[in-house]
Amino acid sequence: MALVAAAVCSVSFAAPVPVTWCGSAPSPTDRPDIVGGDQIHVIYAAPSDSPDRFMSVASAITTDLNAINSWWKRQDPTRAPRFDYAALGCTGLGSLDISDVKLPHDTAFYNSTATPRLALLRADLVAAGFADPAKKYLVYYDQAQPSTSMECGNAYVSAQSGGTSGYASVYIAPNLEGSGGARGCGSIEASAPRGGFLAVVAAHELVNELGALDTATPGPPHRCAGDVFHPCDSNLDVLYPTPAATTIDAAILDFGHDDYYAHSGTWWDVQDSLWLRHLDVREVKLHVAVGTGGASVAALDQPSVSCAAGVPCTWSWATGSSVNLSATAATGYRFDHWTGCPSVNGSICAVSVDQALKIGAVFVRPLTIKSFHLSFVRTPLQLTASIRLNRRVGGYADSIGCRFAGKSAANSILHADVASCTWTLPSRYRGHRLNGKVELDSKGAAVLTKSFHVVVPK
Repeated sequence: MALVAAAVCSVSFAAPVPVTWCGSAPSPTDRPDIVGGDQIHVIYAAPSDSPDRFMSVASAITTDLNAINSWWKRQDPTRAPRFDYAALGCTGLGSLDISDVKLPHDTAFYNSTATPRLALLRADLVAAGFADPAKKYLVYYDQAQPSTSMECGNAYVSAQSGGTSGYASVYIAPNLEGSGGARGCGSIEASAPRGGFLAVVAAHELVNELGALDTATPGPPHRCAGDVFHPCDSNLDVLYPTPAATTIDAAILDFGHDDYYAHSGTWWDVQDSLWLRHLDVREVKLHVAVGTGGASVAALDQPSVSCAAGVPCTWSWATGSSVNLSATAATGYRFDHWTGCPSVNGSICAVSVDQALKIGAVFVRPLTIKSFHLSFVRTPLQLTASIRLNRRVGGYADSIGCRFAGKSAANSILHADVASCTWTLPSRYRGHRLNGKVELDSKGAAVLTKSFHVVVPK
């Protein structure tokens, strides 16, 4: 893992199709996911002494990332970055999940020359909860005061890891923007042409974040002398140390395909990244509903894919994915069973995604005893224990077991909200004090037990 930078370059711009971010309000946290698989989550972050421009620049960020997405598909029709989307009321990149974070420190703190800026940003963002191992983070850091560094961006090069190892950042400051033919990193202003050098910087850092260049030996043949993280065979390569491409459309994703993307070497190939969608693999919808009494349903393999109570969720998964769902009950309830689940392993719903599915988690209130009654019949001598419960039972997985004086009940009935057991007793029990127990089981586990003592009539 290493820290790398994109340098400054002349600025000119393409004009991609503008995309409007359709969220109605900013969110300081990662919203519930609607996409399955490892994802790239976008963060807009401003230091404590800079204005929060999120609502005015969110569409500019979205338009740039849409331009990168389209460019990537043209470079490789089988792959595209898997960005994190949220249920914002629209489709496509307009529903990009962008978190708006006000950082806890001021500009001077992040301008420190003693510690790399990305390390400082990462520490604060991890503390704010952005450490999901299934996600890589692309941070747009926006400060209102001049930057003491002329770097346009940084990234931690980590092919296999998200979370704390999965961070890249694009830097915005007044003295970094540039205009016309001036040197600069590009502009985040909503009024500026999009798809320009700021998009090149974002793509550059994203490729670094996905693991390029590999430092293996033997490795990429065109590594720059003294710079193992950048190729030097073409200045139009998006990963070139100082990219000459001033628009994302002019950039190349691995010139010659022999260093880091779609190559035939034995070193890491970004095309194999788990954070890329396979466009040649069909995606299907997984619909999940959390029933009354439930708190959430989440994918064990990817906790960020979770569904809260009261809001039906729909996730897109690539066919061939394996998903293990776990259900959490709200206070005063317990998980009971799944509906629509193709394979249940204990309390886990195991899904091998090959078709659209509708899955529900059903919860129930724990059983309690409303009333308990014992009665005898003298001839023949019989004892009946009756329990009235707080709710209906009697499903396919519910059963009742009863023992009295070491004997199982000859007749056990479980119906609606009443459980009853009847024993036929030998006459030698008359006048004796004896012990008994009624136990209600669900799916083989005891969920309610009532012990009792009684004196058998003479």
